[in-house]
Amino acid sequence: MKSITVFSLLLLPLLLTAQNQGEVQYVETVQFQFEAPEGQEDLHKMLPSSQSSPYVLFFTEKASLYKEMEQDAAAAAPQEWTASEGNTTMKVVIARPDNRMYKDLAEGRKTEQREFFGRKFLIQDELDAFSWKLTGEQKTLLEYPCFRAVHEEEDRVVEAWFTPQIPVSTGPGIYGQLPGMVLEVSVNDGQRKIQATKVTLTEVSADQLEKPKKGKEVTQEEFDQIEAEKMKEMEEQGGGRMMIRIGN
Repeated sequence: MKSITVFSLLLLPLLLTAQNQGEVQYVETVQFQFEAPEGQEDLHKMLPSSQSSPYVLFFTEKASLYKEMEQDAAAAAPQEWTASEGNTTMKVVIARPDNRMYKDLAEGRKTEQREFFGRKFLIQDELDAFSWKLTGEQKTLLEYPCFRAVHEEEDRVVEAWFTPQIPVSTGPGIYGQLPGMVLEVSVNDGQRKIQATKVTLTEVSADQLEKPKKGKEVTQEEFDQIEAEKMKEMEEQGGGRMMIRIGN
């Protein structure tokens, strides 16, 4: 009996450590909203209504890394749809860039790798600030008791469900800063939804939690300007071509 007690005491710290690190698999789903010219509303029926992608979050108490899960070449290749009616043609190209979100939870900072039109950028900044309001509502996700939190802005309402049973203040993409792991996110009533599909509490290696290093270093402000200029250029070119890039 004494040897069993000693073994249990030795094992306890390992169990406590494992609960604070591991991986969470998610599925991100984006609902598309197309605006067709008057009289050609049927165009949207020829185009995809949504797109889903698998992601994974590696985490410890001090850091986390969120990225798209590895897929075969066919699944990772850009997808294209074309819809034509009368003199109007709409082309949708969905590409999955190599985007990654690394969070230094101890320092409250993030390093985000963003791929934009074939170029990679490295954005370093403080963690995104959310004015979360806890509602007291509860539900169970993947056998974890979760609590609902809401963040509201002028053009965005974010609903997050987090579990204190995984006491690490992080989650998918930019979301986190709550007293527990975020397992589900809904933006603007499901226009974008992120749902955890599997939780594995296990030791995380340094390779799995590697900080992104590829790309031109820019500030968030500089990247936003580059993005805005490119989108303006595309609008001026016109041609009925639409590009949707799904990332973090």
